[in-house]
Amino acid sequence: MGATYRRRGKRSWRVVVHHDGQREFKTVRSEQDAKDLVRYIHRQELAGTNVVESIRSARAPLMLPATYPTLKMAIPEWLEAQVRAGEIRQSTGRMYGSRCRTWVYPHQLPDGRLLGDLPVNDLTREQIGSVIRKVKEAGRSLAIIEGIRNPLRGYYASLIETKVLPGPNPAGDLRYFIGKAKPRPNKDSATAFFSPEEGPTLIAACKALYPRWAAFVLTSLLAGLRWGETAALHRSDIDWTRGRLHVQRTVSGKRRRLEPPKNGRARWVKASPALMEALRQHLENMALEGQVKNWSAEQRQIVFPNTRGRVAGHAHFLENVWQPLLTQAKLPYRRPHALRHTYATWLLEAGTDIRWVQQQMGHASIGQTADTYGHVQPSRHEAAVEALDRYVR
Repeated sequence: MGATYRRRGKRSWRVVVHHDGQREFKTVRSEQDAKDLVRYIHRQELAGTNVVESIRSARAPLMLPATYPTLKMAIPEWLEAQVRAGEIRQSTGRMYGSRCRTWVYPHQLPDGRLLGDLPVNDLTREQIGSVIRKVKEAGRSLAIIEGIRNPLRGYYASLIETKVLPGPNPAGDLRYFIGKAKPRPNKDSATAFFSPEEGPTLIAACKALYPRWAAFVLTSLLAGLRWGETAALHRSDIDWTRGRLHVQRTVSGKRRRLEPPKNGRARWVKASPALMEALRQHLENMALEGQVKNWSAEQRQIVFPNTRGRVAGHAHFLENVWQPLLTQAKLPYRRPHALRHTYATWLLEAGTDIRWVQQQMGHASIGQTADTYGHVQPSRHEAAVEALDRYVR
């Protein structure tokens, strides 16, 4: 242990501190400063101070504790980034944001704090579980729980992948808290689709009362398109030669934004001859209307424009077309989505391969198709069981 000094240049002197085979250097501006520093180091050594370690500690950058944003600040920013990157649809981002604002951020912890005010690194699996328990106690559906779990799980997965947090993911395994939660049963399951006898009644009433919308309704009924997918169709999406529709966008939100379809995947859907003929007649009528109203080329591309040449609105259709249509046709009320259910139900009842129905519907998995439409035509399945007797006679 000790300290020495020597001249380094015309105006600087270097003090060398030795301790246990280690050295540290300190540069000063004059020989007198060097002498004073050596004497000071000797006094510190006599007092038992490890001067080498002291110099190194002083040179080390000040490590401030990491600060993290609160949950209610971080999740909205992450959702916006996911939408911009095309990882989720804008409507999905809005839905996730709404679920978090309703259930997650205002959730009060036992110590009185709100969950949304916690730094993201403080959130625990048990705290998320308490939110899920509250949702279940309120009698809400599994869809609400998924709308809470999915954004939290995705956000924390991104933090772990980018080494911001070490893990584990607090929203990664919530099975204990979710328990045996099941999708809320559909109260009008008996009228979730139109029977083969109701179909002609519906279409005849639509042609007579709302002819402008007849081809629109037929597109959902005979091709299984979601409402937004039908509203977003362009003329160029129709393959007249092969009788197909190219579903590659959907209308979303009150502002009627055009976004990629659900699951982000475009698909080709086979259209029946009756649907193709209805589309042909409808487009001829729209071409004449566009001529009279001097619509732009972009407006003329829309297959189902409203009277102003814009993309149709769901609220207008529901209130001014769909509800009065069912009333006047004397049919039990069901949502417009029942047209899509009817398409799948009729195909499966006709014995169509469920894998082909899955592709036409644009379902992410065959399990989704089976879970949704496994109830169709129980009488046909019962008859198949009764027919087994022929093998033992």
